[in-house]
Amino acid sequence: MIDWVDSSAGDIRADVYRTYLLYSQFSSELANMYLRLYCEKSRLLSSEVFQWAPIIAGARLSENVSSENSERLMEIISHYCPL
Repeated sequence: MIDWVDSSAGDIRADVYRTYLLYSQFSSELANMYLRLYCEKSRLLSSEVFQWAPIIAGARLSENVSSENSERLMEIISHYCPL
């Protein structure tokens, strides 16, 4: 089943990074394996995927995540977009 109400079209690298980010909350090993396999199969570069890190981390902040996750997301944003 496809939920067309919430569907959208965009850059697949953003979706890949979001999935990587969600996996990394629980297991960095799983997140890294996912990214490696996805990039191998799709011929994307991980550096292309990580360009989406600050954007997706910022979007996650708007989803009312826990304060622990908020701190982690802010660290990601600060890493890629230092003041």
